[in-house]
Amino acid sequence: MIELLQSIWANDLYRKLIISALILVGQIVTRRLLLWFLIRRVVNDSSNVYLVRKVVGYVFGILTIILLFGLWVERLGDLSVTLGILAAGLAFALQELIGSFAGWLTILSGGPFSIGDRIETGGIRGDVIDISVLRTTLMEIGNWLSGDHNTGRIVTVSNAFIFKEPLFNYSAHLGYIWDEILLPIPYTSDVEQAVQVMLAAVQQHPQYQELLPQAQAQRLLARRKLAVKITPLEPRVFVKLTDNWIELGLVYPVDADNRRTFKGEISKIILARFAESGIEVASQTIAIVQFPGATDSHPLENP
Repeated sequence: MIELLQSIWANDLYRKLIISALILVGQIVTRRLLLWFLIRRVVNDSSNVYLVRKVVGYVFGILTIILLFGLWVERLGDLSVTLGILAAGLAFALQELIGSFAGWLTILSGGPFSIGDRIETGGIRGDVIDISVLRTTLMEIGNWLSGDHNTGRIVTVSNAFIFKEPLFNYSAHLGYIWDEILLPIPYTSDVEQAVQVMLAAVQQHPQYQELLPQAQAQRLLARRKLAVKITPLEPRVFVKLTDNWIELGLVYPVDADNRRTFKGEISKIILARFAESGIEVASQTIAIVQFPGATDSHPLENP
């Protein structure tokens, strides 16, 4: 038995296969033990746990590749030939994988988005919950649901999308976005009072008062990196005249993750205060003066 094991170990190919297996098993066991040790010391914070898992996984993956290359490639010339063959094959057969890997490097180095950001690309909207070497995973929002409520579906997209599709980030440099509420009122209404009611509904809301100083600080930081146009953060109401009514458009900043909830609360406040002030919300009406083809003496009879 000992002689058999010695003969197997003496064979260069068998020896490398055995050592490779030991390296793979050893890195799996060591990685799991290290994760168990580190995660026990992380406070109940999902983002920190996620970060620890990712960093440990990448480090052990890179070390494993280096060890295996050092084991199987003994000379520099062999390494050059091996890399040349691999590069030629991968460039032709694995174009999508290469694009995904390049996209991953771009995401890590350029920082177009990160974990927790709300993004939209290729008609897909969602919150980023994972960034792997080849794919980015999103918690989908919208779709069959109005507003920005999540659907419960997990969407996975190739990292190559960073080179193919426009990327919209709701929170890359600014933690707020602009939203709008449109309300029609009759021409007989007190327009100035309606405007003041709509402005006060936002200005007096606790969430807006909390957001305002944060948004001001974020805007100044973004101004140092990008040519961001400085616009007032106060809510504004724009008046538009139509054939049937006066359309009031209330524009205001809101936290990107809380847009739908905030809009619903503001809408209820405005409707309640409109009712208290006697301001009606207009609706389309049709007045029939005369049926087509009817005469003045017998409007309901055909001539």
